[in-house]
Amino acid sequence: MNVEFKDHVAIVTGAARGIGEATAWAFARRGATAVIADINGEGAKKVAAEIKAKGFEAVAYTVDVSDEKAVNAMVEDVFEKFGRIDILVNNAYISGGYAIVTETSQDTWNKVIAVNLTGTFNFSRACAAKMIPKKYGKIINISSGAGTNGSLSSGVQYPASKAGIIGLTLGLAGDLAPFGINVNCITPGLIRTWEPEEMAKQATGWTLEKVESYIRVEVPLKRVGEPEDIAETVVFLASKGASYIVGEVINVDGGGVIDSVAKRESLLGF
Repeated sequence: MNVEFKDHVAIVTGAARGIGEATAWAFARRGATAVIADINGEGAKKVAAEIKAKGFEAVAYTVDVSDEKAVNAMVEDVFEKFGRIDILVNNAYISGGYAIVTETSQDTWNKVIAVNLTGTFNFSRACAAKMIPKKYGKIINISSGAGTNGSLSSGVQYPASKAGIIGLTLGLAGDLAPFGINVNCITPGLIRTWEPEEMAKQATGWTLEKVESYIRVEVPLKRVGEPEDIAETVVFLASKGASYIVGEVINVDGGGVIDSVAKRESLLGF
């Protein structure tokens, strides 16, 4: 068993399912204590129990990442229990659904920014305070291709929040690098957090045929990414092998970033 992260403590937000769950498993398998943080407390407990049933270390917390006091309290509790916080993965997000900007409510905008961007800030600030005295830490933020290329299916609030995460990453990277803390960002493409049929349901206005067409046209590898594709990239960025990587934004999208405008035009029939 690879135990590179033995005795490390890794907090993963939004870890009750999907990318976050896969990331928690990836760290646990490599010897870390996986801290499963999610607003879905039952889901977080289920993931932690499954990890522990395999002989690995995990603990679950119910937390709203947009709640500053709740985040601070959780981070304090983790630090009191384990005496260290080595890795933070900011993965929690909501999309807010699709509506044209003129029909996007202030409430939708505020909620998405609060969870996706402010939540990333809240956890980064709280964990950085524990990492700075130790002169060591890894913070990996999960943005999205929507943050660099926009999105045709998730309104204005989601890409705005994800673009903000990229800017926040760069700011954090500059702030924290002198303290031995590496901050980087991943922008996933289309990832199988649902089966294609469910993806179509989640993406307002998209049919199953459109999802499949998107995969054929937009992804050169011709497949949907798996949560493990992102998890393994996160693990690399937290590893010794990435010790000189700071402030990077890494696309993990099967090549979807390549010539994206031309492919989008082809997809839409222009």
